[in-house]
Amino acid sequence: MSRSHYAGIDVGGTFTKIGLLDQRGRLVAKDQIPSDGFSDKKLFAAHVKDALVRLCRAQRLRWSDIEGIGMGLPGPVDTDRGVVLSLTNIRKWERFPLSASLGRVWGKSVFLDNDANCMALAEARLGAARGACTALCVTLGTGVGAGLIIEGRIYHGPFFLGGEIGHIPIARGPQCACGGAGCLERYVGNSAILRRAQSLMGPKMTLEKASALARRGDPQARRLWQETGEMIGWALSGVVNTVTPQVIVIGGGVAKAGGVLINAIRETIRRHAMKQMKVRVRVKRALLGNDAGVIGAALLVKA
Repeated sequence: MSRSHYAGIDVGGTFTKIGLLDQRGRLVAKDQIPSDGFSDKKLFAAHVKDALVRLCRAQRLRWSDIEGIGMGLPGPVDTDRGVVLSLTNIRKWERFPLSASLGRVWGKSVFLDNDANCMALAEARLGAARGACTALCVTLGTGVGAGLIIEGRIYHGPFFLGGEIGHIPIARGPQCACGGAGCLERYVGNSAILRRAQSLMGPKMTLEKASALARRGDPQARRLWQETGEMIGWALSGVVNTVTPQVIVIGGGVAKAGGVLINAIRETIRRHAMKQMKVRVRVKRALLGNDAGVIGAALLVKA
């Protein structure tokens, strides 16, 4: 039996998740470490390797059993050259050839991609979109991330920004950090939803409480998530008409609102998408949860 495994690293602004996948695509071990100080690239390389070595030892694996390492990053990546273009929460990594740098230090092939693309790859290969040729995977949290799978592969586009549906303008609204205005992310990111939640249900309301209340049938909470789902569905209707995905997967922290959010997205697409498409596209909740980023990163080695 082959002992080859694949390592996945999901780099976040607060924590970095690390995992090992076996040849069958099973996540056999995982851990996380704080991302503090990761603007120091040498510190990053040392801490992540230490964590990977600990996981290997726990699984009775040698470093030589790691066939390759994939990494998901919170920003755009030149996947052809393995270069970080920019990162949202970690300074001093702009235009940095991370893949080659880590490859020299670790003695392994290192593959990079955007974290939302990693989530999409995981859900397409092993999760809610398994078997679909074309899929859109959306992660809802602080912002709106998305990965587009076409013909079974991540679509990056010529500028490595393919699938950025969070920056579809849906209104003549506020300025966005991307340089545009009225972007979907400004209306359905965590901070925007929280403002509406506190306006509806009081200043002490949190998104976690609002999600729990919606699942229990609270009318105000259901209204909050219904309206949020409608805005997401409005934007996704245009994507459905343009890209014709077979499956749309909804993940991220906001998706914990459950059925009321997913149903609102689904019904809005049914109202606004082309009739030939709206009866075919399936809207599903992500299956792999918080492990999707790590799993997808590891799958980059075999992508």
